[in-house]
Parts: sequence; C-alpha cells; structure tokens
Amino acid sequence: MKEPLLQVQDIRMVFRNKKQEFAAVDGLSFQVERGEILGIVGESGSGKTMASLSIMGLLPEQGAIASGSIKYQGRELVGLSDAEMCKIRGKEISMIFQEPIMSLDQVFTVGNQLMEGILTHEKMSREEAQKRALEMLNLVGIPSPERVFHSYPFELSGGMCQRVMIAIALSCNPTLLIADEPTTALDVTVQAQIMDLLKKSRDKFNIGIILITHDLDVVKDMADRIIVMYGGNMMESATREQLFSNPAHPYTRGLLRAIPRLDTGDERLFNIEGTVPDIRNMPAGCHFCTRCWNAQERCKTQRPQLVEIESGHFVACHLAAEGRKEGEAV
Repeated sequence: MKEPLLQVQDIRMVFRNKKQEFAAVDGLSFQVERGEILGIVGESGSGKTMASLSIMGLLPEQGAIASGSIKYQGRELVGLSDAEMCKIRGKEISMIFQEPIMSLDQVFTVGNQLMEGILTHEKMSREEAQKRALEMLNLVGIPSPERVFHSYPFELSGGMCQRVMIAIALSCNPTLLIADEPTTALDVTVQAQIMDLLKKSRDKFNIGIILITHDLDVVKDMADRIIVMYGGNMMESATREQLFSNPAHPYTRGLLRAIPRLDTGDERLFNIEGTVPDIRNMPAGCHFCTRCWNAQERCKTQRPQLVEIESGHFVACHLAAEGRKEGEAV
C-alpha cells in the first residue's frame, strides 16, 4: 500500500506552565496525499494554526507535542532536532504564514528574502539563485519581476506580498505546502486569484496542500477533503461533497448556515452564539456543548468519539453517531 505524504496520528499539542498543561490540539489525526488539497476549517482558537506549527516544528516556547506521531514520507518528525528540521523546513515542507506583510522582513528586499531559502537548501551560486528567484516571481504572476525583486515589502500591495510569500514557499520545490489563512485581509478579487494560484501550483508540481481557513466558502471549490476543528478537537472530517451535501455535526451546520446568501430574502443571518472557550477552561465533554442548540447532559461530561457515519465521513457527536437528525434547529 502506498505511503501517504503526511500522516498525523493522535497528536496532542499542549502549552505548559510550572503547574499545568493545557491542550491546544487534542487527538487530531489525518493524512495528506501528493496532489491532494486538505482543508482545515475553524474559528480563531480552534487549534488549526497550532496543528500546522506542530508539523513545521515551529511551536511557541511554552508549546510542545505531548503525544502522537507526525510522519512525513514515513519519517517521524516528532522529536527531531532543530538542525534536522531545518533541512526539511522550507525544502520539503513549506508554509505560507498569515498576514504576508507582517511575515516578510521590511528591511530586506524581496529578492534577498527569496534567495535566502534557495541558497540555504540548494547547491547554487548567487547568480543561479537570482535566476530561480526571478523565475518564481514570474511563475506566481507578478508583473515586472525584476522591479519587484529589488523592491521592499512595504512598497507592495497585500496581494503582491501574498504572491511573494507563495513564491518563497515554492522556491525549493517542496512536496507539501501549508497555507495558513492565505486570503486574510485581501479583497474578494485578489482572494480568488490567490486560490487559483494555489490550485495551479498543486497541478503543476503535484504537491500536497493543507489549506487552513476560518471560511468554508474558501475551501468549497478548493479542497478534496475537509476537517472541521473546534476547541482543539476534530468535529467532522469528510470529502468536500459529503460535507456540503450532508453536514453531520451541529457546528459544521452552523458554519454553513452562517455563510451569507442572496436567496434568503429578509431572513436574519444565522449566528452561532458565544465564543470558543479558553483552552484553560474547556468543557469536560464535547467542547462545543456550551454553544450547541442540541446539547444534552451527557454532552457536558462525555467526550464524543469520532464515528464513521458513511464511507470516509467521520463525526464526533453523540446524536449524529446514533443516526438522529440533530441538525433540525439549524
């Protein structure tokens, strides 16, 4: 059987202080194949970014992987030294971070930042690295690559900076790309262009992509599979078709209902009341129970297990697991 490009198994990522530890990601499992786009969706505080930083080995100082496994092409990443991860990070696994203008260093030119990774990971002269950098700027659709190469990030628009970030991420021909909120703060037209660019990159290089977003609309036309996260837990995992035609978890249904539509007339836009609980004060049972309109007493104390309700469609909900139509209210 062919080994997946990335296999994450039962990861528990925690923040520790002198007395306690609090899980930001708990029991997360998934895999990514080459040429596949996996969407990870959830509100701020759901754990999706911490999951991606766990893969990259870039956790904050007080963060750690307490248990679980992350395998890239069969090689265990958990426990690797910084030196070993540096050989993989940027070369084989690359990441587009949130807020490109903040992620790029404002005091170095775009060209210097593009060439840094190329010179680190590839056996190239500076002339060859510059040629590769210009090719990447052209690849991501930047007009006048020579001008942008010599520009500073603060001289570029948000959309242009995002294209530069994608060029940097692809510059060393990675096989796995993690895109964390790649359309944040961009207007709708530029969002569509960036999504199209990621799709074309997947098709051209046959890379696996993990697309992290809070917006289900973003993954609707992009992802092959979608994971819905909440409070550090996986609520639902399904193919794109399954998730949008037959959402099983109340949280997923609420997210879908909250997407603005033109055919609702004067109907008030649906809103999931409340906020994601602080990781220091998560419910003992289902983490969504404090906001769920169908919550029962057992939801407060018993954590639901992931159950396969149809082939490849998993949900962590007591009611959905029993085959009951818990979503009538949404």
